[in-house]
Amino acid sequence: MEFSERTEQVERMEQVENGTKRNDLQHNLDKMELSERLEQVELSEQTEQVEHKKRTECASEQFYYRWNDWNKWNFRNKRNKWNDWDKWYARNMERNGTTFLRLKKKKNMNAKQINQKYQISDFLLLKGFKEKYVKENNFWYRSMIRVEESTPSFKVDTKLNLWYDHGIGVGGNLIDLACHIFKSDDMRRVIREVLETFSSFQPQNIVINKAKKESIKLIHIEELTEESLINYLQNRGLNKGICDRYCQQIGYLNADKYYKSIGFKNNSGGYELRGEGFKSCIAPKDISLIDNDYNKLSIFEGFMDFLSYLILPEFEVIDCNCLILNSLSLINQIDEILNRHTRTYLFLDNDTAGQNATNKLKKKFPCMVDMAIFYNNHKDLNDYLTSKNTEK
Repeated sequence: MEFSERTEQVERMEQVENGTKRNDLQHNLDKMELSERLEQVELSEQTEQVEHKKRTECASEQFYYRWNDWNKWNFRNKRNKWNDWDKWYARNMERNGTTFLRLKKKKNMNAKQINQKYQISDFLLLKGFKEKYVKENNFWYRSMIRVEESTPSFKVDTKLNLWYDHGIGVGGNLIDLACHIFKSDDMRRVIREVLETFSSFQPQNIVINKAKKESIKLIHIEELTEESLINYLQNRGLNKGICDRYCQQIGYLNADKYYKSIGFKNNSGGYELRGEGFKSCIAPKDISLIDNDYNKLSIFEGFMDFLSYLILPEFEVIDCNCLILNSLSLINQIDEILNRHTRTYLFLDNDTAGQNATNKLKKKFPCMVDMAIFYNNHKDLNDYLTSKNTEK
């Protein structure tokens, strides 16, 4: 009995083991079949995407060609219809005893054509601005695009047909000037205004007279002895002792007449000329650098401000070189000098032109010190000096 029971237990154990193996084998087969099906599904999806892309490209290409064909047909059809309408209209006009003419739109002048056809000096004369004097090809005006000035600094080169305002360092052609005068950036409006300016005066046959050419000819250089010039310096708050160190008395011919003025030499051998109610220069125009071999630099707009600085101890910068611009238009020529100095002090005018020049320089060289804030209630450093002397 025990033997038979044990035999049955062994047989059952063998059956269980065989069943477990069969189940494992079946599980592996099911797993392999599932992976194969997934691969087939992925492959079919990829194939479907490729076919869809081909169908889309084919459809877009067909649409593109059809669209082009339709455009060509539409343009050709419209052109033919327009030509047919022209013929029909012409026939009807001829029946009524009139002639058919196709009117062509008049082509407007552009900015380039206006600059080539019209002179800036003629435009200014028609707008009521007359030159103050003429030197060779250059007409000199009081600037009409900024605050009124007493000394002409607006130049028009009649040979090149270009203008330049030395007070603000801006220039250009006729259209550029018209934009400033009409205070507009609308090019169509400016061109229309310029054309109307010339067309409205054409019937009057204006003859623009060229002023007599003037030129300044240097005769001699000497020490300051003229009493009127010394008095002029004293009225500006300056003493003769300091002026003798940097200025000379210049004798020159202007329009065949002899004059004397205070002269301040620049780096190129030219002279800035000053006198009572007079301001000019003897070419070439350039800056004046007083180099004392220091690392600091003080910049002045004109030499009268520089001479005033020498008298005012409250503005003294110890151990510095001095640069006199003689014109704000020369401000773009001093970058090399500025790079040689570690510290720079600006003594420019408190007007719009001076402030614009200060801002322009400080953008390039942020470490500059604007000294104009210490005399902000005065036009410039010399005005500060004269008002200080008056208070005394």
